[in-house]
Amino acid sequence: MNDPGLDDAIADEAVALDQSSGQQKDTTDADGRSPGSQYPQAARWWLASTAYPLMAGTFGPMASAFNICSLSQPWRMDLTNGGGLNISDPKWVTSINAVSLVSALVANLALSLNMARRIRFEIAQPIIIIGWYISSALLISILIPFGVMMYQPENDNRIYAQSYYYGTFAAGLYFIIASLMAVTGYGAWRDHYSREYNLTTSQRTLMLQTIVFFIYLLGGAAVYARIENWRFLDALYWADYTLLTIGVGNFAPATHLGRGLLFPYAVGGIIILGLIISSIRTLMLEKGRQKIGDILTTHTHKFLVKEALSNDSRLQGIVPPLDEQSAKVEGRSDREQRKREFIAMRQVRQLATVQHKWISLLVSFTLWMTMWLIGGVVFWRSESYSQWSYFQALYFAYTTLLTIGYGDIYPISSLGKSFFVFWSLLAVPTITILISSIGDTLVRLIRDITLVIGEITILPGDQSLVGRVKDLSHISWKGWWLEETTGDSKTKETNNSVGQGRSPLEEKEKEREARAQERGDVAMENLHHYHYLLFREVRNLIDYASSNPSREFDYAEWEYYLGLLAGKNRPNVPGDGDDHPKKARACDWNWLDKKSPLLGRKSEVEWLLSALTETLDEELRMAGQVRPSTEDKSGKLSQAPDEK
Repeated sequence: MNDPGLDDAIADEAVALDQSSGQQKDTTDADGRSPGSQYPQAARWWLASTAYPLMAGTFGPMASAFNICSLSQPWRMDLTNGGGLNISDPKWVTSINAVSLVSALVANLALSLNMARRIRFEIAQPIIIIGWYISSALLISILIPFGVMMYQPENDNRIYAQSYYYGTFAAGLYFIIASLMAVTGYGAWRDHYSREYNLTTSQRTLMLQTIVFFIYLLGGAAVYARIENWRFLDALYWADYTLLTIGVGNFAPATHLGRGLLFPYAVGGIIILGLIISSIRTLMLEKGRQKIGDILTTHTHKFLVKEALSNDSRLQGIVPPLDEQSAKVEGRSDREQRKREFIAMRQVRQLATVQHKWISLLVSFTLWMTMWLIGGVVFWRSESYSQWSYFQALYFAYTTLLTIGYGDIYPISSLGKSFFVFWSLLAVPTITILISSIGDTLVRLIRDITLVIGEITILPGDQSLVGRVKDLSHISWKGWWLEETTGDSKTKETNNSVGQGRSPLEEKEKEREARAQERGDVAMENLHHYHYLLFREVRNLIDYASSNPSREFDYAEWEYYLGLLAGKNRPNVPGDGDDHPKKARACDWNWLDKKSPLLGRKSEVEWLLSALTETLDEELRMAGQVRPSTEDKSGKLSQAPDEK
């Protein structure tokens, strides 16, 4: 799937919103370009087209690993006389469990081959969905009878082993990812996106890293079970909290060989885990949050523009009124009206950014709290024989989530240890999401406050103490709160000073302009001056693009750049026809339109740089096709001297 949801996002969502309101469908994106795709993707299908396949590719290997764990040991243990002896499972149970694993591996293989374009989507998708559903159904068909059998009188002093719970986790994961892929298949069948996976290198890498991690985890557990004479699933529990750097401590290598192998094993596992966390941040956070930001921007734009255009707007303190009645009362000119629309769209973008950051923090914090509280409940009930209180369970879950791992209390039951492995593996992306969201909001707030306190107390700044206090007294907290990428005055001063020297291309256009002036060819003189301006502004924008934070332009600067794009000062020269790009270069959008450059994902510098380079490319292409000419004394056309 064509990296679903990462291109043409805002326009696609706007199209969906327009359709829901009975408006005519528009096929242009936020930058005014045609999407050029046979399957336009509404933002609402981003989860089905991108997130669900990635989740299936990530959690599929986890489910298969848990299925292997459920096969590794019998499902029951006998505690008679204080022992912990395994009770062999019936052969039919082991056989069905093995068939479930084979079916899941076939589904995983089909998903991998489909993403690698070795199998067609129409063939692979049914194999994936049916295979995982079969695996889930087979496991459930033996988990339920075992549950009934354990409550019979002859099974006193018998408990479930860790392998039984791993089978439960595998069955649940199989069902969930099969259902997610069924939604993905439905969306492709309804032509909401293309029927193929077109994964980027990063997306493919995340799946491979996950598979490698579980092979590494299970392989290390098998080796240490042999070396330390542990049960395999106890060794898996140890390997899990070792590689996640939690360090619970109730299992530790005691042999010389086990301690020696820990050096390479722990380092290798931590490196693989770090790569996975980095991939999760890149794919599921940055790309996913871009999509959420696009949706928020679109809805904010639709709501605020509607309010600004109404006669009785309730949001006049947020966006300026744009209705015709207020324009007549105030006597606004067309330019003043466009400037107000420009200000309104910038407010839309800033408000959407604030919503995006704080909603992301709220969602990630809620997810983290849910993991913490649910983990506490499960550990509290699983360790009831150890008389854990709920507070103790919360304490253990908290120290685990933050990878502190004091080791003063730890799970000893089969459910506690198996759930710990499953829960801790889910906690890694959860804490990653939370830390990233905190970095975008609270950390920025604390950083700015710390810098202000430092500058007015002991840390030297660019301004004197009196000047800094004056600036603070005039600060607009509303502006600070809505700030997205605007820089301070020093940054803008630096940006304004860039691009003082000319490039060779600019010098060449200036020379051509001078030669045209000497021979009195005003049209060619103005044309070369126009080309010179395009070259100069492209160079300046390239310099702006390297600045951090990104440059934002005021309305007068936008007027200047849009004039260049529309060829406002470009003269007509011999050879220009009605189909010249200049004729079609006028902006076909207004500031309130969904194609406004302030609404797209691109920064202002990126949008202008792309538009100016496209305009320059058109100009140079036309200059190569149509050679400028002048008249000689005989009245015949001859090639201009500067073009010979």
